[in-house]
Amino acid sequence: MATMPSTTKTSHFDTYPAIDPTLPQHSTRGKNILITGGGTGLGAALTEAFAKSGACKVAILGRTESTLLRTKTSTEKNYPNTTVYTFVADLPDQNSTETAVAAAAAAFGGKIHVLVANAGYLHDVRPWMESELDDWFCCFEVNVKGNFNLMRAFIPHADEKAAVIEISTMIAFPTAAGYSGYHASKLASHRIFCGYLHADFPDMFVLSVNPGALDTAMQKKLTEKPPIPFAELSLPSDFIVWAVSKESRFLNGKHVWSMWDVPELKAMAGDIEGTGKFTIGLLGWP
Repeated sequence: MATMPSTTKTSHFDTYPAIDPTLPQHSTRGKNILITGGGTGLGAALTEAFAKSGACKVAILGRTESTLLRTKTSTEKNYPNTTVYTFVADLPDQNSTETAVAAAAAAFGGKIHVLVANAGYLHDVRPWMESELDDWFCCFEVNVKGNFNLMRAFIPHADEKAAVIEISTMIAFPTAAGYSGYHASKLASHRIFCGYLHADFPDMFVLSVNPGALDTAMQKKLTEKPPIPFAELSLPSDFIVWAVSKESRFLNGKHVWSMWDVPELKAMAGDIEGTGKFTIGLLGWP
């Protein structure tokens, strides 16, 4: 299997002690958590990870009520101190998204402290000249318009120092044959979050996270094996719980991979914070 470059000497494909969500410094007790795409895959794993870290109120949004309720039942059974609120919403639909986010804030009885923008769409993997237009453009409907609607709905209900995590992809940056719509839409989504949200709301913490190769429904659309091993869902979910803690503040406005070793990243904090490292720019431009 081919390897991918890594910023840290150590790469992880399962959770490990430094990102343990039960550590006191990673606690989300008292925080209101909102997760999109919360019914299956990474969204369901994130719901459980935040419950494990002490969050008492977690709201999950998705298009399918049955999967949302399954995640709610499982999480509340394993973590009886956590209440999971479910809201059916289709992010490209502005009214649907605004109604769901407002309902989540009302259920919390307060501001939203953490948002994880996890919902996304991948078109059928094929050369762009052979793509079916509606399927190809659905990436922009969900990944761009959907996240734009989400941000507009979120801001009125957000804590002024909220943490916002965009779930990105390793395909967002290098050219990857067959992924043109997904690549372009995820790159645009990245700019919405780490460009404009980060610039317009500087007191918020904004981070883009590549969760790695995950054995999920989206992954089954791929025509080839990923260039890195599959990661357990506990790796990105626990990494994201760490990422919304105070330990990660040096990564504000950046893009990182959940496989990167957190102790090594923290040791590089002085070389990362306030620099262009882990950001998108124009090569040769200051």
